[in-house]
Amino acid sequence: MSSLTTEQALESSIEKHLCGTCLEELKDRSAEGSLSDTTESYRRGSGYFIGFPEDFNARYAVDEKRLWSFLEATQKGELAKLKKQSDWKLKILER
Repeated sequence: MSSLTTEQALESSIEKHLCGTCLEELKDRSAEGSLSDTTESYRRGSGYFIGFPEDFNARYAVDEKRLWSFLEATQKGELAKLKKQSDWKLKILER
């Protein structure tokens, strides 16, 4: 039995350990039509998430999808107060 010793195999192994999945598995699932970005996908890992370039806001150097998800989960009451303003997202990002 041969082992995979490429850089890609190492990267996939690290992703799988940290996130519970890797990009290759996500691509396979999306090809099958069963890709869903839920926390269930990450329960096997160590609490890390795979980020995607389209979620990253370069101006503020933040993954907006993860930021809003985190704030909803941990600061629901405070976030509700801010949501009364029309530019609440911008105010958070500017801080």
